[in-house]
Formats: sequence, C-alpha cells, structure tokens
Amino acid sequence: MDKKAVLVIISDFRKILEASGVRPQKLVLFGSFANGNEHQDSDIDIAVISEDFEGKGYWERIDLLSDAIYKIFKPIEAVAMTPKEWQQNDSLIANYARGGEVVYG
Repeated sequence: MDKKAVLVIISDFRKILEASGVRPQKLVLFGSFANGNEHQDSDIDIAVISEDFEGKGYWERIDLLSDAIYKIFKPIEAVAMTPKEWQQNDSLIANYARGGEVVYG
C-alpha cells in the first residue's frame, strides 16, 4: 500500500468517525507509514485528536474508534486524545505520535 492509498483510507476513516459523532480536530499519521519504513504487514497508526473524547473513559474511546475501524475494515491502529491531552500528555505513545505527520486539521 502506498502513501496515497493510506491518505485515502484516513480520509474515509475521518468521515466514518464524523458520522458517528466524533469530529476530529486533528489526525496525525505516525509509525512506519509516517517515517517511510512500512512493510507488507504494516498497520496505519493514527492519533485522533478530538474534543468529543472529553469526559469519556479509555474503553468508551476504544469503542468509538473500534466501531469506525470495523466499518472501514482496514489495518488501522488508532489512539484517542483530547486536544489538551495531545498538548500535555507525556506518555510514550503521545510523544511518539507528536513526531508524526498531521494529515488533517
């Protein structure tokens, strides 16, 4: 899968999220597709930054993302963060994702 195909998948993923009530302020591609080290079995790593995750627990966020991933049926690995968490979270995954490529927002 080339980068152009990945960007189309991400755009479709965003539309599915929006239809389910999650309005991303930003989508960040990180991992192998962002740094050009993808291989045949690579998944698409995406950080979804949305105010709609505010007040939602970890599992509720996972459910929202999983439903969208199921509908698009593509190899997506997504992480959900609020804008505040994106700016202030010091977790390993947040720090790694911040080094990615903003593909929306």
